[in-house]
Amino acid sequence: MRRAALAAALVAAGPGWAETDILDLTSAERAALRSEIRALLLEEPEIVAQALNPPSPVAQETQQRIADDKALLAALEPEILNGNRIALFIGADCGTCARAAEELAALSREYGATFILHDTGDTAAARLADRLGMTDLPFYVLPGMILRGHIPKVVLPRYLD
Repeated sequence: MRRAALAAALVAAGPGWAETDILDLTSAERAALRSEIRALLLEEPEIVAQALNPPSPVAQETQQRIADDKALLAALEPEILNGNRIALFIGADCGTCARAAEELAALSREYGATFILHDTGDTAAARLADRLGMTDLPFYVLPGMILRGHIPKVVLPRYLD
């Protein structure tokens, strides 16, 4: 709103303002400009925030990828978790998958957290892992998050709370 008023004032000033050297203002012109700028910044402080924190294309792209990943995970969670608290993806040629499955089974008994095991040797499980973009096994899926790699038995309970 204030921007529009400032723009209208500049247009109304006509050619005289256009001919004014912004670096060579009179004291009265400088005071008037300072007053308008101050009023504008008080009314719309986000102008300063935008100037001090310009948008970063890399950060915006990263935030978009995160949002896309979260949306994909939310869409696939019912199929992946199938009513369970945790899903564990394992597969052949995985040195830590058997241990991860054993530890998760023990934690499930201890904490009462249900889990589902997806073996990527199965086509449907492999497709789910592929849709998630996950290539390294094992990995865990919980509501709203994916945990890559074998999570030690002493660490995993904190994700169950």
